[in-house]
Amino acid sequence: MLSRFDLKEYRLLRHLTLRDVARYCDITFEAIGQVERGEINVTQYNHDEIVKGINRASQAMVDGTFDALKEEECQKAKEEREKQMAKKETSSKTATAKKNTRKTTAKVNVDETK
Repeated sequence: MLSRFDLKEYRLLRHLTLRDVARYCDITFEAIGQVERGEINVTQYNHDEIVKGINRASQAMVDGTFDALKEEECQKAKEEREKQMAKKETSSKTATAKKNTRKTTAKVNVDETK
């Protein structure tokens, strides 16, 4: 079993990012980074998944399918960000409208007492 340093070196020698490896295995890029930094122990499962991810990503680079997959994922991520921004914008407008309604109601109540 490779050490955490060897896993990182193995990944870097193939010019792969943590996200590249995570795309090809069942571990998140955050967990892979934690293993490489020694924040969590290298278990047999983590080790096998990381090695599998590195090997699969390297093979995809050789096969020429790596960049196509990366572009597809970037497009999906962009669409998801746009959806989230639209959702935030909508909720922000709703909150502003509610705030303005409360101010108007408060002014009407003050005017009625005069």
